[in-house]
Amino acid sequence: MSISKICLLILSVLLFQREIEAQGRIAGVVCSAEDSSAIAGATVLLVKQPPAKGTRIGGITGPDGKFNFKGIPTGGYRLIVSMLGFRRFVIEDSVRQGEELVEEIYLRPLPFQTQQVVVTASKRRQLLANVPVSVDIISAKSIERRNIISLDDALRYVPGVNIVQDQVNIRGSSGYARGIGSRVLLLINGIPLLAGDTGEAVWESIPLSDIQRVEIVKGAGSALYGSNALGGVIDVITRDNVDVNSTTAKLYGGLYEQPRYAQWRWSSKPRYFQGISIAHSQPIGLGNFGLTASLSYKRDDGYIQNDYFKRINLFAESSGSLARNQTLKVFGDYFYQHSGNFLYWQDINHALQPDASTLGEWVNSARADIAGIYSNVVNDNLLLTIRGSYYFNHWFDNFGETPTGIGDSSTSNLCYLEMQGTVTMDPYTVLTFGAVEQLDLLNSNLFTSKQSNSTALYLQAERRFGRLRATAGARYDYEKIQLASRFLQLSPKLGVVYDLGGEAALRASIGSGFRAPSLAETYASTQTGGVSIVPNPDLLPEKSLSEEIGARFPVSWFALVDASIFENDFWDMIEPEFTNTGQVTFQNVTRARIQGYELDLSSSVGTDLLTLKASYTYIYPLDLTTHEILKYRSRKLFYVSADFTKSIYRASVDFRYISAFENYDKQLVNLGIVRNGNYRVPAYVTDLRAGVDLSSVGYPVSIAFIVNNAFEYYYVEMIGNMAPIRNYSIVLITNF
Repeated sequence: MSISKICLLILSVLLFQREIEAQGRIAGVVCSAEDSSAIAGATVLLVKQPPAKGTRIGGITGPDGKFNFKGIPTGGYRLIVSMLGFRRFVIEDSVRQGEELVEEIYLRPLPFQTQQVVVTASKRRQLLANVPVSVDIISAKSIERRNIISLDDALRYVPGVNIVQDQVNIRGSSGYARGIGSRVLLLINGIPLLAGDTGEAVWESIPLSDIQRVEIVKGAGSALYGSNALGGVIDVITRDNVDVNSTTAKLYGGLYEQPRYAQWRWSSKPRYFQGISIAHSQPIGLGNFGLTASLSYKRDDGYIQNDYFKRINLFAESSGSLARNQTLKVFGDYFYQHSGNFLYWQDINHALQPDASTLGEWVNSARADIAGIYSNVVNDNLLLTIRGSYYFNHWFDNFGETPTGIGDSSTSNLCYLEMQGTVTMDPYTVLTFGAVEQLDLLNSNLFTSKQSNSTALYLQAERRFGRLRATAGARYDYEKIQLASRFLQLSPKLGVVYDLGGEAALRASIGSGFRAPSLAETYASTQTGGVSIVPNPDLLPEKSLSEEIGARFPVSWFALVDASIFENDFWDMIEPEFTNTGQVTFQNVTRARIQGYELDLSSSVGTDLLTLKASYTYIYPLDLTTHEILKYRSRKLFYVSADFTKSIYRASVDFRYISAFENYDKQLVNLGIVRNGNYRVPAYVTDLRAGVDLSSVGYPVSIAFIVNNAFEYYYVEMIGNMAPIRNYSIVLITNF
């Protein structure tokens, strides 16, 4: 190279360096206004003022929350910082020649999570505001502060959800059938978790200490999930692994107060309940895999005679990356319980005692499942997911025991496999498709030995047209039981969401659901509660059609309102009915319609000072066959919760009003099987909690005192079975 060219190159570099130095620089750090911790992954956008082509610069904050824009031309700029779960931050400033601006930006957490991400509604991650159906979320924090013992107790605080004994009822979709069937599909990480024999949800088998959140989708969901999603879907999402060692121990103990009425006091001894759980997470040295495991033991003497339990839960999970674009999550749990059996009270004067003939009855149950989820990001537009599980159920009792000491027993083995693809066709269109295969093997003296298998295909398309998002999809199910019963079912759905701006949106949806009869409903042959149950192999699936119109909008800066109007139609609903011979069999007897509306208000004052939540649900559940109100449906639900936090102090209150159900199994009362079974009242239940959390002052310990049913209100959720009476507990949680 000639000397003249070298000199020219040096001169060009010097001039360029001088030009860069003459320009400005904007840098800074983004932190949380709540605890001043750095926020990684926040979006930082720099826009030249006035806006012009090519004057937008973007980036994200690093692990330390910092950002840095160099070589900024002089002039006015608008700096916009945003992060999921925080309020957007906007500041305007100007850059002069050679000037460096350093900003410290503090983002305020949103008082209500309008931008929560959910996965259950469409089998993929999406913002809650973009979902065309009603969805509620239970957080791990909510479960912890209420000292929830079984997941169904956590559902009691969800708008539009009512628990009838241990069966979940979403907007009146379910009544009550003891231990048989569920019109709501229970999932764990998107994989079905209903017992293979009875088709019921076994709530106590869910490992509460490992829950990250619970998503509740209201209305028919069979277009993606198939059978049992007649009234809704409940998906339990377990915690993600952490990259540091962490151990949490929880210890609680409490007692039930003696009932107010002397004739109800069946024991002079205090009735206690207690439990302990330990959960541990750590990296295990295989790539970025981590391991989470928990063990818990719970014991309850029971406030009702012969209604006790001893329970063990074991859960383990490992997840991480197999390769650059591949992940694997494997989890499993084991559950064992020995419990007493209580069906109906003796009479109203002995409301906490069963009939003498059932004293000493017990049930032993063991359940285990192992599951895996494999995901592969094939390219920028295609995600493939494989889900599989094996679910084992075994239980036996001493009802009408034989010389061996065993009465009824059942063992079921349920295998599940699903392959799903998610394709991003363009920035506005997403396709979700998949295939499902399920095999159920049953051996029971109640239902005889049976085998059933089902196959399904589903497809869903989502398209954005400006502010309008449209969703359309369908699923086709084929189910066969022992080469005898065959069911074919097509379940379509359609939904739209219109973005009004400012976090407000309108939504509308229509979708179908169905529930194939469980093996227990079809083939049960037993005697319980003084009633003989006989098989009905001619049962047909239940069907439903759900319609909803809703709106979600903020009120000022501190509150969010969600309102909806809904109608659910049902065909061939399965109900236990008495035959002419006085026996009971499950039959397709009901054509029903449930209409109603729901209002849900969330509010927060201060960053974390006071959080309020209130909801009101009204339903009109009409049996179009008999023109009566459907059994065990309460027309009105009103829930209010308030949480107060100040420094290390915590306090909260929950109030639930549930109107008395108008219809019930009157034949059980008229035949004298349930004495005084017509006694029922509205429920007014208040729960109180207070405590301290010392983690902010250097001690990883929290202590809480809880009073459930604080005003000792007596009510029933089903006939002849008293709901929990007032009880007290102390909870200690520590991390190390």
